[in-house]
Amino acid sequence: MKKVHKKRRRRTSLYLVAILAAIFVATMVVQGVTLSADCDKLSAEQTELEAKKKQLEEEREEIQSKSEYMKTDAYIEDVAREKFGLAYDDEIIFKAADNN
Repeated sequence: MKKVHKKRRRRTSLYLVAILAAIFVATMVVQGVTLSADCDKLSAEQTELEAKKKQLEEEREEIQSKSEYMKTDAYIEDVAREKFGLAYDDEIIFKAADNN
C-alpha cells in the first residue's frame, strides 16, 4: 500500500510541476506578445516623431533664411514698394483703373 501511495504522490507532484510550468510558459508568451505590440507601437511613434522633427527643421531653416533676408536692403525696398507705393525717380508706375 505504501508503494501505491508513493506513486500517487509522485504523480501528483509531477502534475503540479507540469501545471506550474505550463502557467509559467503561458505567462511568458502573453508577456512576449504584449511587449511585441508595445514595441511596434513605439516604433510607429518614433517614425512619426522623426518626420515631425524633419518638418520642424525645414521650417526653422525657412525662418532663418527669411530672417537673413529681412536684414537686407532688398527687403526694405520690397516693403516700401508694396506698402507705400514708393518708386525710383526713373520708374513709371502703372495702376489699374477702378471699375466701380
